[in-house]
Amino acid sequence: MRSMRTWIIALAVAVAAATGGIAIPVHSAVAQSAQAAPVVVGIIDLQSILKQSKAGQSLEQALLAKSKKINADIGQTEQGLRAKRQKLEQSRSSLAPADFQAQLAALQKEFDTLRKNASTKRKELEAARNKGLQQISNSLDAVVGDIAKKRGLTLIINRSLVVMAAQEWDITAEVQKGLDAKLPKVSI
Repeated sequence: MRSMRTWIIALAVAVAAATGGIAIPVHSAVAQSAQAAPVVVGIIDLQSILKQSKAGQSLEQALLAKSKKINADIGQTEQGLRAKRQKLEQSRSSLAPADFQAQLAALQKEFDTLRKNASTKRKELEAARNKGLQQISNSLDAVVGDIAKKRGLTLIINRSLVVMAAQEWDITAEVQKGLDAKLPKVSI
């Protein structure tokens, strides 16, 4: 219980410091670090950067192309299997029941294989997405770090967590411009 109380107090101190309120330090180390580095805030809209940056758009286009190809391949294979099944159903009367069941079981295995392949392809697509996002994140970290150093920012907050902020705190456009210069295309 005490640990939770300490966290709540620390959170209140951080919020008060970030909003310019009076903060009572919980520990002397907090007081020393607060004196050493004044809070200079920057706001960044990460969702906007991912949607509007060259790297984000490049990733989106590459993922869309891969997804379309995967869906087309799966659809084509599935259509072929459905045609086989329809043909098997039409020849049911001419086959012995044991032969029909054997062929139906073999066809079901093909459908199962298709499902497994589709799942594997979707996992590969997700891995490619994560790889692309990691490339963007690495470049974004460098760009944000440079801007923070240049502007003397000590706290950068994602826009989605902010209700209201001064317009001059928003560094989104500057970050996007830097990211576009550093990483114009993502390769997955």
